[in-house]
Amino acid sequence: MSAYVVDASVLIQYAITQEYTPAVRVLIARMYQGDRLYVPEFCLLECTNVIWKAVRFNDLAPSIASQIITELQRLPLQIEPVISLLPNALQIGLTYQLAIYDSLYIALAEQLDLPLISLDERQVRAAAAKGLTIQPLADFSSI
Repeated sequence: MSAYVVDASVLIQYAITQEYTPAVRVLIARMYQGDRLYVPEFCLLECTNVIWKAVRFNDLAPSIASQIITELQRLPLQIEPVISLLPNALQIGLTYQLAIYDSLYIALAEQLDLPLISLDERQVRAAAAKGLTIQPLADFSSI
């Protein structure tokens, strides 16, 4: 079994069809087979904001948005508190000129000693510069 820290840029593609949705669905399916996906506690908040924007600006029906939120809530994600990560996230953010939200994913991956899966290029570059393993989403093209 494998474990990863997953960014909201990846997780949202499970719910809203985008370029990497097929690979993300494979990743989620692997979670039901024993893999663990770790996210900071605010990850679903970030995803909900993307869904809100889809309703507000892209004509996603509110009823569909509610169904998506319910489905995301049911995923057996490993949700981690961020309070102990804040000092490291601040340093990461300052060093790499990265938003604290993005820095927290890096700090979590570092704390748990797990690969990071993200589609955010700035975040990936910062994580790689810190010596973290980046797991390409393309590795999840099939189960």
